[in-house]
Amino acid sequence: MKKLRKRLTYANVMSTIAVFLVLGGATAVAANTLGKNSVGSKQLKKNAVTAAKIKKNAITTAKIGKEAVTGDKIKESTLSSVPSATSATNAENATNAVNATNAKNFSRYFNLGLTKASVGQTNVSLGNVGPFGFVGDCVDKGGGEVEASIFLLTTMENSEMESYGDQYDWDMKTTDRAEIGYDGTSSTEPYGHFYTYYDGWAAATPDGSTFLQGLAHPMVKTLGADCAFLVTGFNETP
Repeated sequence: MKKLRKRLTYANVMSTIAVFLVLGGATAVAANTLGKNSVGSKQLKKNAVTAAKIKKNAITTAKIGKEAVTGDKIKESTLSSVPSATSATNAENATNAVNATNAKNFSRYFNLGLTKASVGQTNVSLGNVGPFGFVGDCVDKGGGEVEASIFLLTTMENSEMESYGDQYDWDMKTTDRAEIGYDGTSSTEPYGHFYTYYDGWAAATPDGSTFLQGLAHPMVKTLGADCAFLVTGFNETP
């Protein structure tokens, strides 16, 4: 111990303290000064980087990985319709409009159905549309020839009609039978007109409450019958 005290001179003590100060300072500097690229993902604690610690506008498009932002991370209300979606919507709206128009037009169409008759039958009821009725005659013209005809009736006085058969009647009475379509006749083979020029017809009430136009097809020796009748048309009433 005496030997140690003899060696503890002022110079020795001061030099020892100086060594500790240097070492301590170096440690502090080392703790507060980080080398370039010395901090990586391993040095970061979990959840250490929060939104508040990210500089505004620091994350740009170039720093976002490809396909990193998925659908569940996007707020839908911030998106506008893409062109293809807009086109699809417009196409759907157009289709719905066309379908609505077609449905409306189809609702105006009528088909009284096919009615068959034998020779000698007349005033065969074919059906009614509003105040107008339709009947068919199946007449033996002699020599094996059969004639099929279709007639228009009305329950409203002074109705009007036009057709190839009767040309026109602008003052049709409730007792009238106005022929529509062209007679179907043949003695040897099936026969029937299916031409608008011959079979077209139109009819209207005097007050305009009903306006019809269509086609009338009288046929003979066809469809397993002496006569057959078909009336179709559109109700053009406004």
